[in-house]
Amino acid sequence: MALTSCLCKTMERMVNNRLMWVLESKGLLASEQCGFRKNRSTADHLVRFDSYIRNAFAKKEHVLAIFFDLEKAYDTTWKHGILSDLYDLDFRGHLPTFIDGFLSHRLFQVRAGSTLSDTYEQEMGVPQGSILSPVLFSLKINNIVKSVLKGSEASLFVDDFALCIRAKFLPHAQRLMQLCVNSVQDWISNNGFKFSTSKTVCMHFCNQRNHFAEPTILLDKTPIKVVPEAKFLGVVFDRTLSYSSHINYLKTNCLKALDILKVVGHTDWGADQKTLLCLYRALVRSKLDYGCIVYGAASNNILKKLDPIHHQGIRIALGAFRTSPVTSLYAKAQEMSLKNRRKKLSMNYVLKLKTCPDNPAYSCVFE
Repeated sequence: MALTSCLCKTMERMVNNRLMWVLESKGLLASEQCGFRKNRSTADHLVRFDSYIRNAFAKKEHVLAIFFDLEKAYDTTWKHGILSDLYDLDFRGHLPTFIDGFLSHRLFQVRAGSTLSDTYEQEMGVPQGSILSPVLFSLKINNIVKSVLKGSEASLFVDDFALCIRAKFLPHAQRLMQLCVNSVQDWISNNGFKFSTSKTVCMHFCNQRNHFAEPTILLDKTPIKVVPEAKFLGVVFDRTLSYSSHINYLKTNCLKALDILKVVGHTDWGADQKTLLCLYRALVRSKLDYGCIVYGAASNNILKKLDPIHHQGIRIALGAFRTSPVTSLYAKAQEMSLKNRRKKLSMNYVLKLKTCPDNPAYSCVFE
């Protein structure tokens, strides 16, 4: 955590707001970067990713996706590279000077229990916990999308980077993906970052019944592990895009959160209905809402696995019997079914997206 005075934090916030305004107004940030930006969220990349794969399925194409993992992204950010990028973006005057002073001569200590280590100077990286750090990191990693070859699909949310390629034949997609990985690897090496070869994974999306050999793609002369499913921005994707794995993962997490409600909602000393409903919406329903605009395309049989969780959470909050009709639970708690809620959230997202034509998900939804 960055320990600075309140006056310094106020100054950092002022510089951060001004820097973001200039970057946004002049369009200096890549459209694929959705982290720490207004009117953008992880949902944009999830929609783009889902649409890209479904369009490939409609044309009977293969999709190769690689989910990259940066090792110690914030701690290895190249300080001189940040200043160089600011200069290339035509920043002059006091702002680069302030950022140079902000990054220089930073000291840190490590505490284990009540023992503090010696003081060392932070030679690389941006200070964690500072207001300016996310923007400076986004600025440094911004040009990674420019290293991606034409015809591929890139998604960038702060340090979560994914790359997709689709083609009619799997060997063709593999060759294209290898070229893209080589180009990205060159950019990473030249800018002081490093990919984790053990955590970076590859997925082959295909809805054909034929058996295909696993693709072999090298990252820094090491084969990337091919997995049947992977989590990207909090959503688990499987090869056929059925979302059954994500539903099971979501069900397990929500059942753990329901245990907290059972403890807090004890009949003798527990909280009242209003408090329990707030807890349910914060701990359980928020998990069910996240990503529903994409996993809502799953089959009804798979989605029905989440309905008992929704009903059980409302019953615990209201103190209702197991035999209470579901419709009466909805009326009492002023809740709607998960199916209707998914439709509502999807409509809200589309209406919000309609007002942001520069959003990367705009074209795949409306065009």
